[in-house]
Amino acid sequence: MRRSKVLEVLHAGKPTLLTSLSLGPSTLAVELTGRAGLDGVWIDMEHRPISQREVAEMILASRIVDLDAMVRIRKGEGYTSFFRPLQDGAAGIMVPHVKSREEADWTIRNAKYPPLGRRGTETAMSDADTSFSDPMTYMHHANRETFVVVQIEDAEALKELDDIASVDGIDVLFIGPADLSVSLGVPFQFEDPKYKEAVGMIAGSAKRHGKWWGLPVGNCERAARYAEQGARFFCIGGDFSFLKASCLALREQFDRVMGL
Repeated sequence: MRRSKVLEVLHAGKPTLLTSLSLGPSTLAVELTGRAGLDGVWIDMEHRPISQREVAEMILASRIVDLDAMVRIRKGEGYTSFFRPLQDGAAGIMVPHVKSREEADWTIRNAKYPPLGRRGTETAMSDADTSFSDPMTYMHHANRETFVVVQIEDAEALKELDDIASVDGIDVLFIGPADLSVSLGVPFQFEDPKYKEAVGMIAGSAKRHGKWWGLPVGNCERAARYAEQGARFFCIGGDFSFLKASCLALREQFDRVMGL
């Protein structure tokens, strides 16, 4: 059974690097990312019209190049949405808009096997080596080698931070910068004192409860700034932003060379 690269890096005390690949269901993009040496890829089902079958194919591509796939689930689709990506071989799931201890408990109930949770049992899928692994060995391995990320992106969640972070089985508190800033009444003002205070609260809660924390950032310099505050889980850019930046740079270069 495969071990998580992201967890290996985090346990070593190092920052881990993911990027977002959700512009479309491309297995080739996943393979390219893995061959480039990144630790993981973020596949977003919350904001993108990607089907579970397409996600499963992207996950398979990630396993071929030993790349962790993390899937942001559609939280409202029911309890199976929490573990279906995991049994297809994802290394982790991200759950958006976790605002209370109850939601954190529900997440672990559905994402982890006993004694942590009550995940639906299936031992014939990719994460169990398609039934070639001993079932009990597999269940222990799944609890140890798959990670759960909860997003803190609402003002309500800030009041419940320590209760959320204390839930056994949650690995990462992940800030949703856009939604959090909007919820705080300072949309997209990431230098505003309200937003900075919230980030400090999340960092402090993660430290108190032995969790990792992180957030999506636009560049490595910004990641380094948050790393000084203790962040270790980063998603930098993605296929959308890479394509946009490349197209803008190409347009600028073409116009300059052609004298337009």
